[in-house]
Amino acid sequence: MIRSMKREDRFSCPFRWTVAVWVWTLLGSGVLAWGGIVLMRIDGTLGWVVWSKYAVLLILLVSLVGVAGYMPLRLRADGERMAVGRLFGALKIPLSEVEEARMIPKSYLDGTIRTFGSGGMCGYFGRFRNKRLGSFTMYATNLTHLVWVRTRQGRRYVFGCGRRTEEFFAFVQTRLEK
Repeated sequence: MIRSMKREDRFSCPFRWTVAVWVWTLLGSGVLAWGGIVLMRIDGTLGWVVWSKYAVLLILLVSLVGVAGYMPLRLRADGERMAVGRLFGALKIPLSEVEEARMIPKSYLDGTIRTFGSGGMCGYFGRFRNKRLGSFTMYATNLTHLVWVRTRQGRRYVFGCGRRTEEFFAFVQTRLEK
């Protein structure tokens, strides 16, 4: 059964890249490409050199595909769930599981350590932790407008897609109050 939804019953916003994200993405891509070119020029007659070269090339390729596959593309919400669109499938959080959502300032990220993920190339996404927020998953391309979400299972998320983040927060808050 297909349910039609009015425009006001859903929210959708692309993750807009800031200048910092563009710079990190171009630098990171350039370093990976340069590394691949240098490795391809290595001419080894020893078997271990050839295998090492291809192993490192494979690691570079997997890194690039992983970053592209998990980078945040679109932030969505409707009456039932919020979702972060990615090439490798969306992260979906049912609104019924959300215990708390609030806007947070960028200063809440002070002292944050990335435990796994990207710290600027194609955005800020992955697992992070700091003293104030604890361990959390972040999907952001703009760190000046952020929403913090905690689920009933204790999972914590931070989302940031630019100026429309406040609109996303307001949309989610009205759905949580129902």
